[in-house]
Amino acid sequence: MLFPFAAAIRHLLLLPVVGVLLAGCQSSDHQWSLQSQASATSIDFIELTHMTDNIRLMSQGRLDIIAVSSGVITGGPDIYSAVKEGRIEMGNGWPNWWSGNHPAWAVMNAGPFEFMNIDASLMFFIAGEGTNLANELSRPDGIIWRPAWWPGMEFGLLSSQPINGLADLEGKRVRIGPGLPSEILAAASGAATIPLVPEEIKPALESGALDAVEWTTTAGAWDLGLGDSAQYAIVPAIWQPAVLSDFLINAAAFNELPEDLQAILMTAIQSYTLTTTAKAKVQDFAALEKFRAQGTQITTWSPEDIDIWRTKSEQIHQQYSDRDPFTGRLLAEKRRLKERYDDYYQVFGAYE
Repeated sequence: MLFPFAAAIRHLLLLPVVGVLLAGCQSSDHQWSLQSQASATSIDFIELTHMTDNIRLMSQGRLDIIAVSSGVITGGPDIYSAVKEGRIEMGNGWPNWWSGNHPAWAVMNAGPFEFMNIDASLMFFIAGEGTNLANELSRPDGIIWRPAWWPGMEFGLLSSQPINGLADLEGKRVRIGPGLPSEILAAASGAATIPLVPEEIKPALESGALDAVEWTTTAGAWDLGLGDSAQYAIVPAIWQPAVLSDFLINAAAFNELPEDLQAILMTAIQSYTLTTTAKAKVQDFAALEKFRAQGTQITTWSPEDIDIWRTKSEQIHQQYSDRDPFTGRLLAEKRRLKERYDDYYQVFGAYE
């Protein structure tokens, strides 16, 4: 039997331990929904669930974010509206999908002949003016914008019949995201462009409603099952050489979080950004090997086609610059970084 004083001391010593245990078991102070544009089997969605698990752990359950894959709550351009209206607290998608809210979203990703590598785009948004400019667009809608991850160069066009160049796309129905990529492909090829969301893509290709499909990178296309439906591919995806995904955060919900939870969320996002970018690109290596192993025939654009891509790209970029002052400023800022990037790597580029 303990003396009263000793019992009191033991009680005091146990209080912090009990407090930690209770904190780990307590109900969430803040419950959020995060609607992603990604399919459930993709590496970016799998890493998204790891991110939300880590947030739950680091916050001791005080911030509980439930991530759902494409189409569960909403999808496509409505993700932006859902975050804006507070139907969900976070969204994850692609900037060009938000172009209905402002034309500058259509050129937020690297378009043809802009940033040709992941690291150039990454520098623009993490160390340059990219994130500030994106938030100038999103702030009036009550949205905080952050880069999510970089798939880099997309796969190209997958099809069940051979496509050997731009001439073969005349009049064809092509799945591609909205905005600048879609406009340039249509202008260069004469194809009809259709912005289907992930769950609609494979059935449309198999039914013949689509002639060709663009869907993210080799790993993304493989995870979507396109290897079963498309025996041909033409590469590279000139329309999006350094594509990035983004996060949308409802500003009112974010401002309700105490400072420590805000810091945990932003730190977790930064970790997700770098980890997913690296892991996804390694998965692309493996996916390309799988496409080749099953006999997918891969061809490339001719120099003549690339000249057409370049001409149409310059024309449409100029139209965007002329149409809206903010869009012109965004494109000019990207060009400034590209010039410095190119100048540096002419001296310090790869020696192979």
